Amino acid sequence: MLGKVSVLIIDDSASLCEGLKLNLEHRHGFSVLTTQDGKAGLALARAKKPDVVVLDVMMPGMSGGEVAEALREHPVTAHIPIIFLTGMISREEVDEHGGEIGGERFMAKPVNHEELAAAIHALLGR
Repeated sequence: MLGKVSVLIIDDSASLCEGLKLNLEHRHGFSVLTTQDGKAGLALARAKKPDVVVLDVMMPGMSGGEVAEALREHPVTAHIPIIFLTGMISREEVDEHGGEIGGERFMAKPVNHEELAAAIHALLGR
């Protein structure tokens, strides 16, 4: 991978998206796209082919699980690693499982920006 790491954030909270975008771009040098809609996120992922997708679990319309399934079924996006964000479980519960639940990388909300950046780097082997 050359150049900036590209991250697509799909979360129905505009304020969360904006906060993560500002932090990841300005403090960590990532290139970040955001959307608050699962279907729009799928289209962006297929068009832009980000290095990582940060995906909210609970969203209106198309859930994070449905988005992840569609990403994994499409040959253009099947290889893109996903970090799920959720407010449904606590940070302690995520930590008890080593940051993974069902083989998927999870982070509890509110998201620690430094931990998210570290998780992105870890997924990409940097």
